[in-house]
Amino acid sequence: MTTGVLRSLRISRRFDANAERVFDAWLDPATAGRWLFATDTGEMIRVEIDARVGGRFCFTDRRNGEDIDHVGEYVEIDRPRRIVFTFAVPRYSAAFTRVTIDIASLGAGCELTLTHEDVLPEWADATRQGWAEILGHLGDYIRRRPPHLRLSQDCVRFERLLPGPIERVWAWLAESDKRGQWLAHGDMPTQPGHAFSMRFHHVELARTPVHAPERFQAHADGMTTQHRLLAWEPPYRMDLTWGRPTEPSEVTFELFHEGDEVRLVMTHRRLHEADVAGASAGWHTHLDVLADRLSGRLPQPFWPVFSRHLEHYEQAGS
Repeated sequence: MTTGVLRSLRISRRFDANAERVFDAWLDPATAGRWLFATDTGEMIRVEIDARVGGRFCFTDRRNGEDIDHVGEYVEIDRPRRIVFTFAVPRYSAAFTRVTIDIASLGAGCELTLTHEDVLPEWADATRQGWAEILGHLGDYIRRRPPHLRLSQDCVRFERLLPGPIERVWAWLAESDKRGQWLAHGDMPTQPGHAFSMRFHHVELARTPVHAPERFQAHADGMTTQHRLLAWEPPYRMDLTWGRPTEPSEVTFELFHEGDEVRLVMTHRRLHEADVAGASAGWHTHLDVLADRLSGRLPQPFWPVFSRHLEHYEQAGS
């Protein structure tokens, strides 16, 4: 048993995003697992957040076949200024420590200060390094993923900043074997006007399968959709029809050079009002899977993330 004096660690980092956006990233169960307690070689298989004082959280990262839980309880939530929670990693210690996240607006951005109290001396260096990596992942997450935009009643847009080069990103849009790892399989024509089909099987997008909830059992064994290519300008743009066969909507993928990275802009037009929330949740989830694949990370199981996004977009009216 250690006899050392417990330590308090403090780390600060500035973000080019407002305080509200940085604050919300800590409490969003649909997205927090992409950066909080996630490792480059692990697979985040479980994210549970009950974002209220007295509510608990649990993140499970599977590393080399071993499940590592990160658990705690929220003590204070004051948007967008402060979050305080207890914290433990039972695999290594049953003791709970205390973490405080203070966020201060700073011009167009903000500064976050993380204070971790009651850290055992033998864990101090690893804890400091771990939080530094996590805050680095948070910065990358915010930079690479601009907010979703609803441009009009029937049009939504998503952007992602992805590792280049642009020809590599294009291949993940155009080639069936690569596209099937984040969206759907199906050979795509290269001449506008030609029809083609795509086969979706969402449970196969992650290594650890999680089956569809009851609401989506019709898609449990996958689904095949029909499309028509409208524009083909490699490696910069493709347009295709989407959705209802009699009244299809239209999807555009555009790629732009941005240094060593590539900005993907996905625009979905002519959506029926009843389809906006589902389309938003679907693209949000699929594009994050694409970002993970291109970055060499294992994606989270599709259905839990999609369900959380869908709940958000339905409540917010997309």
